[in-house]
Amino acid sequence: MYLDFYQLREYPFSLACDPRFLYFSAGHKEAMAGMLYCLRERKGVALLLGEPGTGKTTLLAAVMEMLPGGVVAQSLDTPLHATPAEALAAILRGYQLEAEEGGLSGMLARLQAYLQERQRAGECVLLLIDEAQDLNPLVLEQIRLLTNLELGGHKLLQIILSGQPELAAHLRTANGRALHQRVAVRCQLAPLNRQETQAYLRARLEQAGSKQPRFEEGAVERIHQYSQGVPRVINVIADHCLLAGFAAQAPRVSPALVDRVARQLELSLPSAAALAAAAARPAAGGAAPAAPGNTQRPPALQRFANGWARWAGLAEGK
Repeated sequence: MYLDFYQLREYPFSLACDPRFLYFSAGHKEAMAGMLYCLRERKGVALLLGEPGTGKTTLLAAVMEMLPGGVVAQSLDTPLHATPAEALAAILRGYQLEAEEGGLSGMLARLQAYLQERQRAGECVLLLIDEAQDLNPLVLEQIRLLTNLELGGHKLLQIILSGQPELAAHLRTANGRALHQRVAVRCQLAPLNRQETQAYLRARLEQAGSKQPRFEEGAVERIHQYSQGVPRVINVIADHCLLAGFAAQAPRVSPALVDRVARQLELSLPSAAALAAAAARPAAGGAAPAAPGNTQRPPALQRFANGWARWAGLAEGK
């Protein structure tokens, strides 16, 4: 609706998990590096944690997008109340394997044979599990059993578990302790600080085609305060601000307009203590934002893809 007015090719603050719009904060770069290290060294299990809206799913989408040849990957999508047998059958189907016969032991043997075959072919097999805090604890135990599959001193299946802090709490319980002990790499995504919020807004606008800033300095500050640096909330506020700015025919979003949008969204400013804590978060190292004309991978994502391919000794990415 406001695209022509702000000279944009597409909506910059969509809630869809589009890796083209991924902004690499310091935390995102560290988490990406940790997950790729776990893959390259066949470490087994990487854990990605973060509060809702901090960008976990988008980061996982970027991992899937940038994987080079030689990595066989799937993202497991299992219902909340799936049984271990249903989850294992879903994993087998994700790798194009027969999953209808043999019970748990038969399916596990089939998966192990497949993983050994891929290992001998020099390939890496990856399983991504998002929103893992919602899984049946018995399914998480089944996942733990998969970490026992090894050949030649290397884990046959690489697993990335992603979830909210409740996942970490579960892994600290008696039932989750065995899986927790198998986590080789632990990554954490935190909300963005003030400087990162400004860079995030700029990078998404540029990826959508904007050639000039659309938010005044004071407006950026207000967006950061209302959102507390959570990217998903930043997107909601920024999208509504551009819509309101279009209605008012305002070339740039002002702090007053942000305040008006925040009232419509029933958002309130955090306490002074929360604002001070957010301001104390360190600034990002600063990955380059996407170039306005780029409709494929943003430059930062492309560099990670190329670097991973060279590091792993595999072919260049897709």
